[in-house]
Formats: sequence, structure tokens, C-alpha cells
Amino acid sequence: MDPDPLMTVLQVADHLRITPSSWRANVASGDAPAADDPDTDRPANRRRPRWRRSTIEEWNRTRRRGGRPHPDTPPVDPA
Repeated sequence: MDPDPLMTVLQVADHLRITPSSWRANVASGDAPAADDPDTDRPANRRRPRWRRSTIEEWNRTRRRGGRPHPDTPPVDPA
């Protein structure tokens, strides 16, 4: 078994616990990494880009999270 498998949009979304459309939006806006295997030998409407698990896990460690901060999080000093 490959220790660093390639993952489809659906697999990435499931792994991150987000919707596939959220993942696609992050990729389109440049907030998420480009595909490790963009599948460019197919027509654009038939492509199935894939990302290495290590690429996703590294991005997930450093990504900005939405939502409200935890109550124990100290306020940010605007100065």
C-alpha cells in the first residue's frame, strides 16, 4: 500500500470533513494547494485532479480556519 496515496476531490473533502464544493472553491481561489496530479491529458470537463495525502495534511496544519474563536483565546491587540 502506498504510504502517500493520491486522493480525489471526494476523498480530500471526506478527509478534511468539508464538502467537495468547499474544497473546489479553496483550490479555485488559491487558498488550497494545486493538484499534485492535475490530470491535464483529459479535456477540462473530464479531469480528475488528485493530491498527495502529505500535501493535504501539510496544508491542513497551516490553513486558516473559519468560525468563532474558542472562548479561551485571548483577544487580538489591533495596535
